[in-house]
Amino acid sequence: MRRIEFTERHAALGKRIEEWLAGAGKWPELDAAVEMSARDNVFFTPWMQRRALGALAEGMLREEVLRNWLEQYPEPGPAASGKVCGVVAAGNIPAVAFHDILTVLAAGWRPLVKLSSKDRHLLPVLFPGVEFCSSADGWRADALLTMGGDAAAAYFETHFPDIPKIIRSSRFSMAVLTGSENRSALEALAEDMLLYYGLGCRSVTCLLVPQGHDLSGTMTAAEAFARGHWGRLGQDNHRKNRAVLTLSGEEFLDSGSVIFRNLRPLIPGAPEDISLCRPLDMSLHTGEVWYVEYRSENEVEKFIEANVNRIQKIIRNFGSAQSPSPKDWPDGADALDMLTRL
Repeated sequence: MRRIEFTERHAALGKRIEEWLAGAGKWPELDAAVEMSARDNVFFTPWMQRRALGALAEGMLREEVLRNWLEQYPEPGPAASGKVCGVVAAGNIPAVAFHDILTVLAAGWRPLVKLSSKDRHLLPVLFPGVEFCSSADGWRADALLTMGGDAAAAYFETHFPDIPKIIRSSRFSMAVLTGSENRSALEALAEDMLLYYGLGCRSVTCLLVPQGHDLSGTMTAAEAFARGHWGRLGQDNHRKNRAVLTLSGEEFLDSGSVIFRNLRPLIPGAPEDISLCRPLDMSLHTGEVWYVEYRSENEVEKFIEANVNRIQKIIRNFGSAQSPSPKDWPDGADALDMLTRL
């Protein structure tokens, strides 16, 4: 019965979000949260927030999606309600910790959520019964789910050594092009790269392209997306990035708003050995995308193998990167399985 209630409650949340997005339902608390989020975080434009909320409603909060997700796990027992799972939220994209909170509730546990100062308004509206705080100091939790960079991962590994936990650190997502992509596919890829200004771990920040591939079609699609959705912030970032790279003498491709940087020439030995290309070892700014030319499918596999512990998502079906389902676990770590086993 508890699982049925969970499914119905969160499917109703999805419908309410969709009605609000369509202008068919009033939700003044969410209106205020979107306004305050845009004020506090320049990357959280109202359009970006609405896009994120729509993806949650579509990908995670449909009744059949929730049922299919939960049917592979045991029903929570009575003891679960007494357990607390700390959730440490990142602030890179709007409501990014939604999946973690939903998972803790699905396990029958109580979430205790440390909000990011960059994203502190949306989640309390979406989960009004959940406890939120601004610091993890003094936490007494039975398990821990965190997201963020490598420094944050090291902190929580040190400060919570004795409890079960899933700690995510920095990763990147990549897309593999064959050279046969049409305009529609490249427009979908542009969204995979540039939605949320490319700040999410599912955002495609590295392209693998055939040797000698003409990137003009990809750049045209990227420019159209950036001009349509990035606004003044994108222009400011582009000017800074272009100036830095020009002064350093690095060659790059420029769509006008987005800079494409060839990774192989920057790393000694990489032109001969693609496995030496490690995107996370290099500095990549907002508004930039790496690309790496490959000579064969074998080189694609070598690149993936060399970065297997750094890759969040490999995108071959363009347009799917930013619409995860509940089964799309960050870093591939099934948090619901961990909690139901404890």
